[in-house]
Order: sequence, then C-alpha cells, then structure tokens
Amino acid sequence: MDSDLTKELDEEEQLMRRHRKEKKELQAKIQGMKNAVPKNDKKRRKQLTEDVAKLEKEMEQKHKEELEQLRLTCKENKIDSVAVNISNLVLENQPPRISKCADLRIPTKC
Repeated sequence: MDSDLTKELDEEEQLMRRHRKEKKELQAKIQGMKNAVPKNDKKRRKQLTEDVAKLEKEMEQKHKEELEQLRLTCKENKIDSVAVNISNLVLENQPPRISKCADLRIPTKC
C-alpha cells in the first residue's frame, strides 16, 4: 500500500515537472515571438497579444485536464487496492474468550 502511495506521488511529481518544463518552453517561444514583431506595428502587436493569451489559456486548460485525469486514476487505484485488500482479509472464526470469572461459574463434569 505504501508503494502505491509513493508511485502516485512519483507520477504526480513527474507530471508537475513536465508542466513546468512546458510552461518554460512556452515562455521562451512567446519571448521569441515578441522579439520578432516590431514595436511600431500596432496591428501585429495586438495580434501577438491575442495569440499569446490563446496559447497560455490552451496550455493551462491542458495541464488542468491532465492533472484531473491523474487524480481520477489515483482515486480509482486506491478504491481497487482497498477492495483487493478487503477480499484478501481472512476472518478467523474463534469463539469469544470466556473470562476467568465466567469459567469458574460454569459447572464442569468430573
């Protein structure tokens, strides 16, 4: 069960690392796009800001969906592992233990 937890944390950590890397790459791409457009061209500047907003929104939405998907699969895995553990649980059918006092009260045949 501990290995499942560490595995889930590891998967989430890898996803977060990839998201940070993608965000960094997008920022570099945006910076390159900004440098390519001259400052005096208002029409292209406006188009650039719209494109940048669109790219950032798409990336944010994609990252949110991936994170939700990962969390859903983690929850399903937890439920499955609990169900498996419950099915593996062996119940022992032992009679209840009789206290010493009750044992003395029961007449024995000798």
